[in-house]
Amino acid sequence: MEISEWKEQILTERDQKDTFFDGHLQSPLPFDERRNFKGLNYYPPDPDYRLELQLQKHKEKEILKVEIKKEDLLQEKVYVI
Repeated sequence: MEISEWKEQILTERDQKDTFFDGHLQSPLPFDERRNFKGLNYYPPDPDYRLELQLQKHKEKEILKVEIKKEDLLQEKVYVI
């Protein structure tokens, strides 16, 4: 991925996060604080902190099951670690 494309992707993701914080029902911000929310403070994207690497699968895998209870709903999430 080119540097310009990488920067644009970061800026787009930041904008999406700010939009989520500002108006989504599951925003971590209390409702009365959202009207003054101007976005999070970010450092400018710096290519010196950019890493490109190749991921490798481990031969031995474990299954991790996590139960999440929210109100009366019980969900099970399964992760391969």
